[in-house]
Amino acid sequence: MVRVLVTRPEPAASRTARSLAARGHTPLLAPMLRMRRLSPADRDVPADGAALAVTSARAIEAVADTPMWETLRDLPVFAVGEATARAARTAGAARVVPAGGDLDALAAQVVRAHPRRVIYLAGRQRSGDLCAVLRAAGIACDLHEVYDMETAPAPSEALRAVLEETETPLAAPVYSRRSAEALAAALSGLDSQGKLVFFALSEQIADPLRAFGPCHVASEPSEPALIALLEKTC
Repeated sequence: MVRVLVTRPEPAASRTARSLAARGHTPLLAPMLRMRRLSPADRDVPADGAALAVTSARAIEAVADTPMWETLRDLPVFAVGEATARAARTAGAARVVPAGGDLDALAAQVVRAHPRRVIYLAGRQRSGDLCAVLRAAGIACDLHEVYDMETAPAPSEALRAVLEETETPLAAPVYSRRSAEALAAALSGLDSQGKLVFFALSEQIADPLRAFGPCHVASEPSEPALIALLEKTC
């Protein structure tokens, strides 16, 4: 059994906590970020879009109960990975194709299919430029920013409460660069040395946390790979 610090935003935090508990671990929730919907999620989009691209399950969550999704869910959906694909299917999309878990894999998959036009649902802050890659390949791309991630209220206080009760190091899986940066900022004023071992989906995600404890990087950018690494290491 491993005690695991879950810093993902909701509702992903609760999903991960349930999965960890089912595997015999003890999840400790301290979300660093929270999602805020942006107004574009309520506007209409042209009905002639040939395909939809999504780089986060949160983008689906932001639009799933809006008129915008009524138009989009019947389009072919190119999802960055299996978790995002699962969110799209749950929201009613029927034609969903998952990529290999990162932006490069998603872009390559869309370019191979070569739809005439792509509607890209994304957060306000993104890594990489999917539209630039697609446009360079001759595919029209319309970007719709449908959510933003904000720092959760008093993240340092939530962490302090967890760390003060910690006698052995906690495992801390981290899924995004934004979460890693928010976690690093929250830890900067706390005594966390020797109390955390980080597990990141990529080197880029791990970088902000290296000053606060050991960092391990998953073999591929997926939650199963991340949890497998955590269980192998701890």
